[in-house]
Amino acid sequence: MGYRLVEEDCSEYPSDPDQRWSPADQKSYAKWQYKLGYRGADADGIPGPKSWKKLHVPAVYE
Repeated sequence: MGYRLVEEDCSEYPSDPDQRWSPADQKSYAKWQYKLGYRGADADGIPGPKSWKKLHVPAVYE
């Protein structure tokens, strides 16, 4: 998710994103939501199904 947010110019990361959820993830995701037109409580930085689908995060299988 973090790298996709960087690609979408929605980064609030001080360095490269990592695999743990952090305040920078929430700020970056809120920026993404705002870019999609969400405002107020709808741009809270918590992924929802519609905004997540639009981010096109590739599946990772271990």
